[in-house]
Amino acid sequence: MLDKSSQVVPALVPYAHDVAAPPLCLPATSAPEQPHPVDTEPAIIELPFVDAIEETPLKTERPGDTSRTSIWSPLSTLVFASAHLLQLALHRCAGLIESTGRLFPVVPASLRDKRTRPRPVAANIPNYVLEHAPLVHLHSQEEFWPCDIASHLRHVTPSLNYTALPTKIEHWNLTNLDRLNTWAGGHFIYLQSKDDVETRPDWLSGRQNIPSALHEGRASSQRRSNTRSQAPLGAARSASGQLGHSQPGPDQKHQAGRSAAPAVLVVVEKEFGIVDAFWFFFYSYNLGNEVFSTRFGNHVGDWEHVLVRFQNERPNALFFSEHFFGEAYSFDAVEKIGSRPVTYSARGTHAMYGAVGSHDYILPFGLLKDVTDKGPLWDPSLNAYTYAFDTETGTLRPSTLTPDAPTEWFDFAGRWGDKSYPLNDSRQYEIAGQYHYVDGPLGPRFKDLGRGTVCQGKQACVIKSLLETDTVRIWPDVDDDGDQDEGCQSC
Repeated sequence: MLDKSSQVVPALVPYAHDVAAPPLCLPATSAPEQPHPVDTEPAIIELPFVDAIEETPLKTERPGDTSRTSIWSPLSTLVFASAHLLQLALHRCAGLIESTGRLFPVVPASLRDKRTRPRPVAANIPNYVLEHAPLVHLHSQEEFWPCDIASHLRHVTPSLNYTALPTKIEHWNLTNLDRLNTWAGGHFIYLQSKDDVETRPDWLSGRQNIPSALHEGRASSQRRSNTRSQAPLGAARSASGQLGHSQPGPDQKHQAGRSAAPAVLVVVEKEFGIVDAFWFFFYSYNLGNEVFSTRFGNHVGDWEHVLVRFQNERPNALFFSEHFFGEAYSFDAVEKIGSRPVTYSARGTHAMYGAVGSHDYILPFGLLKDVTDKGPLWDPSLNAYTYAFDTETGTLRPSTLTPDAPTEWFDFAGRWGDKSYPLNDSRQYEIAGQYHYVDGPLGPRFKDLGRGTVCQGKQACVIKSLLETDTVRIWPDVDDDGDQDEGCQSC
């Protein structure tokens, strides 16, 4: 059994291995061959944020330490100060340092000189992507609704090994979050909640973001406002791709609504005429499910997504993210409103499904299950940051729909929530390998955007042609006056 209390990441040397460090000013042409950490390559030492490092010892909370806090020893403080001075010396050295024995943060090669490069030219999002944008039924008894990623950052502190990073940057936001990658590539950085999440602070709930119907007059006003700001896309589109109303089904009490929390659309062009449209949804809190009145799998920060795959401009498959896995369906198999697929977000966990009901996962006999229903209908296309992503260059470009949308946050390589609490923390417990609190998630960049099959991960990809339900209903489009076309029927 894995004991979480043993998983300690060194605060000073997260990349320190049994490899000798290179000479101080090793020329790039004579660098020794050493294995590299995952996702890194020989990188120029850059210190754009040296002045952000405090020259004071850190207070750190280590798993297994019953005192909950401790002060670094004088020797550790000396090591930290020496590393800082050594870093300043390295700044005067020319060439590359190629080694895994790093004592200081470096900028990953993928982000090198990013802040000095011109902003990428805005990309065009094909109309058919918006014509087939998904609609999402949130659960009627949901407690934790969609959240704004910008607002989320105001309530968290970047931390390493349960210790706040010693920086002078007071406000982390969507335009500077990538700077956290200067700390060991960002891989061990967690956006730790400033509040005790057990007290359920209001910002976790996102209740102000419950979708509400948006009429055309308000949509037009919102569109005009968005053209002058960094606001995400705020235009309602009908199934024909024109600006207009969303289309409700006959058993829906209201139109699809707009949430104040922006969704994120990332469009990826691939070979053989394939275009993948990833719709990402963020929540500040994931409430795990219960087994025998015991809850497992809570975490701060929650990224879910629906992938709509197109080939030769026609939709042919979808993928719904569900925890560490998901399900794929042919486009014809799923429920639709007009030409737009309908998905269902599970209560608390926000896992995505294609139908209403109970959905077992992980544990057998239905002990652990998600539940979906026809709660508020959310139209993510009414409010979204829209981008195009190039998998070959790793470049994210805002689209012409939201040309000023920030891109820096996308490169943050750390976790969007708390690190799993140690077992000596009163909030944590573990039963049969399942934990009450688990790590927060990685961001959209790390959701296998370059996947070949429509499924996420390396498991066999099965595209189902039928939902686990008796019928697949397709509701007709809605006329401009909101009335349904004649001939409505289930099919």
